[in-house]
Amino acid sequence: MMDMWKRSPSPEESWSDAEGGNENGEWPIKGVVGEEVDPDGTSRYEVRWGNWSRKDGTNTTWQTDITDRNDLVNRWNKVQGLKRNVLAQNSLDMEVSWPDDAVHKRFTFLRAQAYEEKRRKRLDKPSAANWDKEIESACRRTDEPDAEDGNAASRLRMRRGTPRSTPSYDIPCSSSAKHTRGPTPSNPPSSSKRGASARKRSPSILGDDTFRSLMFNLSTNKVESPRAISKGVTEGSKNLITNRPVRSGQAGTSKPVPPAMKGDVIFVRPVKPLRGRALLQSSWNKAAQEAGAADIRISGEIVDGDIGQHLHKFKYMERSYHFDNDGLQSIFNVDPGAFLVCGCTTCQRASQCDCQSESEIMNDRGHKLYAYSGGLFAFRIPQGVEVVECNKYCKCSRMCDNRVAQRPRDIPIEIFKTKQCGWGARCPYALPKGKVLGIYTGTLLRREDVENLPPEHIGYVFDLDGTEIRGQDNAGDKFSVDSYDCGNWTRFVNHSCSPSMKVYSVIFDTIREVHMPYVAFVAARDIPAGEELTIDYEPSAAEEMAEDTGKQKQKMSPTALACKCGAKRCRGWIKQ
Repeated sequence: MMDMWKRSPSPEESWSDAEGGNENGEWPIKGVVGEEVDPDGTSRYEVRWGNWSRKDGTNTTWQTDITDRNDLVNRWNKVQGLKRNVLAQNSLDMEVSWPDDAVHKRFTFLRAQAYEEKRRKRLDKPSAANWDKEIESACRRTDEPDAEDGNAASRLRMRRGTPRSTPSYDIPCSSSAKHTRGPTPSNPPSSSKRGASARKRSPSILGDDTFRSLMFNLSTNKVESPRAISKGVTEGSKNLITNRPVRSGQAGTSKPVPPAMKGDVIFVRPVKPLRGRALLQSSWNKAAQEAGAADIRISGEIVDGDIGQHLHKFKYMERSYHFDNDGLQSIFNVDPGAFLVCGCTTCQRASQCDCQSESEIMNDRGHKLYAYSGGLFAFRIPQGVEVVECNKYCKCSRMCDNRVAQRPRDIPIEIFKTKQCGWGARCPYALPKGKVLGIYTGTLLRREDVENLPPEHIGYVFDLDGTEIRGQDNAGDKFSVDSYDCGNWTRFVNHSCSPSMKVYSVIFDTIREVHMPYVAFVAARDIPAGEELTIDYEPSAAEEMAEDTGKQKQKMSPTALACKCGAKRCRGWIKQ
């Protein structure tokens, strides 16, 4: 086949019409301008000459090498190699079709598409190559007697190519955990029944549809490698002892495989139905990952019995509001023409960014400033002013320096049990001052409707009053956010009179006039890893104390709640 496409010899150049050469009949070379690859892998370079051309005006020749100017070939190869690496970095896709009359150009075609570079990069991705051998090896290892159970022969086996049904396991459903926000200083311990136990199901024979699904999943980037799968099978099979009687109504763990059944043996690691804390953590993480956010972890200190029944119906929402009232949603979703949009490729100066024309963040000279510096909140916002970030209609990229609160959360959060205040939130990593951690989410409602909420909701209500100035008549509609039925990790943030975080109002997917900003949480100082994340539920009370006689504790209001934050400068109570 190679001989079929062997290149015929090119006519030798006579140079009979050449002029402009030196006394030795030599002409200068301008450089290499093209390349073709023969089926045997040999490269031929198109060389452009100076001071010489044919009668038809062409001035290039094809050569397999340039013995006295290897530097030109090396330079060409280096530049083209860099270009191919860029192609491979941008995409691993390949065009695989070519004209029937140009099969001999296939290798040149593949070289131009950076085939080798893309192939090497794709090798780094998970592949199902040789997975049959891996699984056979896993089968042999799993069939060996186990020192712990001594009964490897009874372990779960699944075969493909059979008409039996696929294994059925309980699917995690959405739920949550518990704690407070709002004017309450602490979270009362939750009294809840242990989560209902999920029914045990017996694994059954793996059918054709499930096998095709398994094959598809093996070819995706997110699937574990066959080696990891086989390791999981070995580790997960210790408890699968099936040679014991099965009670009436109890599902067995395996079924004998008829000897007449054919096909490759596939060992599938059993999956226990998730319950309680594990179920909450799984459903929260699924919702967080769909929003592009980092993981949520529920500490092992929280046991299933601590989880209230209402949390099993809780909907985790990482980055948006929920609307029970269609009228409010229509107000929030304003017409695109109402947005102020910047045309910046890179937003560098707020004074030149059109979307910042209504921003009130300025320096002493009256020049507009962004709220962030180097990706961190700069703490230069006057009272009653909200941050205006670039919106979805602006031309700048998602990584614009003025898009911070709207980015997916990039730090993990752990929900844990505090000593006195119910559940709380913390980060396992140290956080710098100005790090924006997330936004408060939940059901958006009018402020006057808060009074109609059930009493258990009140501790989870956050008033959107960041633009309201104490002691003044603040015009406009007023709204609040209730995170009892839906929300995110911020609902577990406790109060402290000396908080580790502050909050500020920010808009990016609506406009100022609707008075529906988000409340963003930002590190008020450098926070050590594992320290509880807290805010001041009544920052106005701190201002009043600073303006008062200097007393750290004032007389408790009849409707106030005792504060249990434990801070050195604790006010002693919080308004209700």
